[in-house]
Amino acid sequence: MYERVETSLQQKKFENTWEYFCDLYGWKNDPYAKSGIRYNLLHPNKNIGRRPKTIGTIEFIPYYPNNPETTVEGIGKFEFYDLEEIKNHPGRVWEIDKLCIHKDHHKQKFLYVFMHIFHDHAIKHKPKYYIALIEKKFFRALRISYGLAVEQKGDPIKGPGTSLIPVIFDIEKIMQNKDEVREQLKHVDKLKGLQQIKKPISTRLQFFIKKSLGKINIH
Repeated sequence: MYERVETSLQQKKFENTWEYFCDLYGWKNDPYAKSGIRYNLLHPNKNIGRRPKTIGTIEFIPYYPNNPETTVEGIGKFEFYDLEEIKNHPGRVWEIDKLCIHKDHHKQKFLYVFMHIFHDHAIKHKPKYYIALIEKKFFRALRISYGLAVEQKGDPIKGPGTSLIPVIFDIEKIMQNKDEVREQLKHVDKLKGLQQIKKPISTRLQFFIKKSLGKINIH
């Protein structure tokens, strides 16, 4: 369902996926942060028995004021350092950058896979908040999935073809709600089970899988 980028091949998959969307939508491609931690989002049942298809990306960057690798602050962006939440939790804030998922999967519960990624990163690094500039439609989808823990902190920033929303994500609050985390991870585990199918499957079973996936919408 996801992989942490640790090899040159995984990095290449990350770059190909992210830069494709940059070219498609006219987004600026910020440099890949040396301190960044990157993940590839994998389709759970595409190319069964082969290498999973990468359908999304996400990068985490440690946040501190005047970080030369920041992607959320500067001219035409947002001054997160002025927020009380940020001032009160130095060393426990991470930026989210290069967040994308293929448009064919926006309305499916592949968004829940990001909860697995957040969970993996949060367990290892103990953040209090994530901050980000998120495309407005994607922001709405995350808000539906994660509720008030995802909060808009400023006016939309006009971009090429869309707007970016300054967002603060209280990941510690989410992680403390163990029942909610467990429930969201279950959605991923159900989809993940499809990836374990290695043998050829019948046409009837293929139809059942496609029909089931077609029913899982976030709306």
